[in-house]
Amino acid sequence: MINYLIKSIINVLIIIFLGAQSFIYLINQRPLTENFSQKKMTVENFSSIVLSNSGITKIGSEKLNRFDENNFYLEGKSYLENKEYKIYGKNISINLSSEISYSNESVEVVNKIGLLKAQGFKNYDYDGKILFEGEVEFVIKK
Repeated sequence: MINYLIKSIINVLIIIFLGAQSFIYLINQRPLTENFSQKKMTVENFSSIVLSNSGITKIGSEKLNRFDENNFYLEGKSYLENKEYKIYGKNISINLSSEISYSNESVEVVNKIGLLKAQGFKNYDYDGKILFEGEVEFVIKK
């Protein structure tokens, strides 16, 4: 009789645990009601690689703000690097669809020829053009 009672209790516990697991599984299968791509995203000490039509560009900043799929804002000290140049500046905005990046803050650009300092820039990456704003100083490497 005691064996029958112990087996019955064990069977009831197994059925309860299986029922609880099934319930948890069903709850976790509900579709998400929020669209996460619409939310603003911020990342601290960000570094990544972006593939564009002009090649691979490494980007980084103290803080990355993502506004949507194509628009990013590199807040604080930031950089853009590819095989041709390295741009170091502050508060750089990037539009991935048009491949345009720009900043109105001071910037330093390093390439194989030398170092350029300017008060701002606009980079048309797809066309391979960088326009500099304000007073510009260029120092040639020796």
